Amino acid sequence: MGLQKIGHGGQPLPTVFRRVHPPLAVLVDLPAMFPREPHCAGRYHPNGLQMDSVVEGRLTCWGLGEQGGWWGLVSYSVQFGSDKQTVTHWAPAWVLRLK
Repeated sequence: MGLQKIGHGGQPLPTVFRRVHPPLAVLVDLPAMFPREPHCAGRYHPNGLQMDSVVEGRLTCWGLGEQGGWWGLVSYSVQFGSDKQTVTHWAPAWVLRLK
């Protein structure tokens, strides 16, 4: 049995990853996570990525960031035209809400 790692303040280091099993249904706030460029002069495209909505996702793990904030490993679908593709990545906890 090894010794527990101690942080700079002399306290035990918390676990960095916390698995979520079974995965939880969450709402992912895409506009908060991917804000638009201010004063953008872009044009509408019917088959473009739909990144301006809150979508349902699946949370499978929490991870503690280097600066102390929590991140969720989340999978969700991004719609583009009539198609969609599932993406999985770390998202800041403040853009996730339980469904």
